[in-house]
Amino acid sequence: MNKISLFLIGMMLTGAFSLLNAQQGVNEISFGKGLLNYVAKDNTFSVKFAPRFQSRFNTVWSHDGSEYGDAKHSFLVRRARLKFSGWAYSPKLKYKVEIGLSNKDLGGANSFTNNAPRQLLDAVIMWNFAPNWSLWAGQTKLPGNVERVVSSSSLQFIDRSILNSKFNLDRDTGIQLRHKSTWGSTIVTK
Repeated sequence: MNKISLFLIGMMLTGAFSLLNAQQGVNEISFGKGLLNYVAKDNTFSVKFAPRFQSRFNTVWSHDGSEYGDAKHSFLVRRARLKFSGWAYSPKLKYKVEIGLSNKDLGGANSFTNNAPRQLLDAVIMWNFAPNWSLWAGQTKLPGNVERVVSSSSLQFIDRSILNSKFNLDRDTGIQLRHKSTWGSTIVTK
């Protein structure tokens, strides 16, 4: 585990202990909105903790035309992730940290990163400096491909192509200037 990951985990644990000691309030706990949601009583920050776990179980039987053979079973943890998000000082300054704990995330070492695992998936700060405009800084998914931007937790079925991971940069570190607008809306005047 590299020094940056240890630093971020230490900062999150320090923040969690200060939350517990500072008598902050739990505003909302509901299914699908994170496990814990804290907002400071003085509205200086918020924290949402949302763990996510996805597994897959496969069973395969051999069949020779008249009877089935022995079954072969396999179990795989596809994703085990811890997500922290919220805002600090103002709702216009948001953050997101996502840590991967599954073998798929930890087994992503390559020679370009000195064989370091991909444990820290997202660490990004988002500043909404004007209406519909935001500046992102840090490591996160790149916005160029809809199949990658939509989280797998939001998918009902397997909606991604097999080639998606082969021809995609996935996550990168840098600065992004983003604009959000609605195209094709009609204005009705009376």
